[in-house]
Amino acid sequence: MKIGVKYCGGCNPEYRREGVEEVLRKHFKIFYSEDVDILILINGCRKACLAEEVEHPNILVVDSPMSEEEIVRKVEDAMKELRES
Repeated sequence: MKIGVKYCGGCNPEYRREGVEEVLRKHFKIFYSEDVDILILINGCRKACLAEEVEHPNILVVDSPMSEEEIVRKVEDAMKELRES
């Protein structure tokens, strides 16, 4: 299953967004493309403007700091749901 990552413009980051990507890379192979099964939008703040700009059938939004376990669980849950549909 292909997992993509897309960053917002970073105009007002409230946390270190790259940390999310580091966790993802540790557990999954990721792509910088929207031609994926699941697209993870890494927003720097809770406004999550990137979610308004991107159209994709399977989006996960990260807009605040999350633990490694939370990130992995969120992606695995989305993968499981996609497989079951």
